[in-house]
Amino acid sequence: MNHTITILEGECDLTDDAAAEYDFAEMHRIAKEQGREYQGVFSGKGVRLAPDVAAVFSTSEAVNEALRTVIRVMRQEMKSAA
Repeated sequence: MNHTITILEGECDLTDDAAAEYDFAEMHRIAKEQGREYQGVFSGKGVRLAPDVAAVFSTSEAVNEALRTVIRVMRQEMKSAA
C-alpha cells in the first residue's frame, strides 16, 4: 500500500483534535441508540434533518427521492412560466 506524506506550510497545531461535531465514535453511538447503524460511508455533504422530517424519511434514499421529485416539479414550473 502506498502512503502519501503532505508537508504543511505555515503554522499549524498538529496536536489539535477534530471539533466535537466530527466525533465519529459519538456519531456511531448515537446511531446505534436510534436503531440505525453508522456504516462509515460519508460523502462529506451531510445535512441534519429535523426530527419530524426524519420520522417521515427514515433513509437517505427516501430523502433523495423526495428531493428529486421536488426538483422535477420545480423544473416543470419553470418551463411553464417561460
